[in-house]
Amino acid sequence: MRVLVTWGSKRGGTEGIARIVGQSLRDEGHAVDVLPPREAARASGYEAVVVGGGLYANRWHPAARRFVRRREQELRRVPTWFFSSGPLDESAERLEIPPTRQVATLMERVGAVGHVTFGGRLAPDAKGFPASGMARTRAGDWRSPEHIRAWAAGVARALPSARPRDAVKQPGRSLPRLVLHAAVGWAACGVLMAVLLALASERVALAVHAALVPILFVPVARHYFAARGARDPLPAALAFVATVIVLDLVVVAGLFLRSAVVFASVASTWLPFALVFLSTWATGELTWMLPGTSLQGAGPAAEGRR
Repeated sequence: MRVLVTWGSKRGGTEGIARIVGQSLRDEGHAVDVLPPREAARASGYEAVVVGGGLYANRWHPAARRFVRRREQELRRVPTWFFSSGPLDESAERLEIPPTRQVATLMERVGAVGHVTFGGRLAPDAKGFPASGMARTRAGDWRSPEHIRAWAAGVARALPSARPRDAVKQPGRSLPRLVLHAAVGWAACGVLMAVLLALASERVALAVHAALVPILFVPVARHYFAARGARDPLPAALAFVATVIVLDLVVVAGLFLRSAVVFASVASTWLPFALVFLSTWATGELTWMLPGTSLQGAGPAAEGRR
């Protein structure tokens, strides 16, 4: 069978795993292309796909995520396996580590057959935050070639009869749901501002309102991101802000004030907009960092681990 293996990696550790997987599949008689994400995004004609991603704060490397999203429809039609690389200890060899929440969500969207977590690698001289701090106590190469080859051999045995699983519909990804959450936050801010203006001067009301905007939007954002399939924090935060701006423009400036003068004020508009963005984005990032739960078993690929 013709198989594509690709990966997302910051420091090359996950790439090394992908190349071992690719060679192992070749040794089992399959035709394999091991391609970086940009090249893989343009490749076609494969009968199976293996996608790997390095884990950073429980999130896959962006290149791996982008590949899956861009090729989502094609991946639903062929058996697909995922692997993650991250633990800086021997736990990946001793335990069946489930995919993180974000990876599990991507698996559901494409009907992935299985997933495995391998150990990671961190050089003693790693740069950047938090890698440089972790390198002081956890530097090392925890990738096990034997573990990787065993899993790849299981995939190779499963390939002739493997079929993609049914993709799981994820209502959390719905655009109307995203806009509705932003509108609820906007309405709560509007009610708060009306109450404050009735109780205090405009200057005090604006200051208190700005301080309370994150308190109002954090629970709204938490509810949005709690659903499986919710969009990534950055695009979701931008959509929240865009919705708030449109509602302010149509309802506040258009219907009530009949003037866009409110948009000239930093305190009454642009500062709250910035706080909406920051509180939504930060809430989403923290939500994605939470450990995930496994899906409905590891499928045929688990044979390689046993």
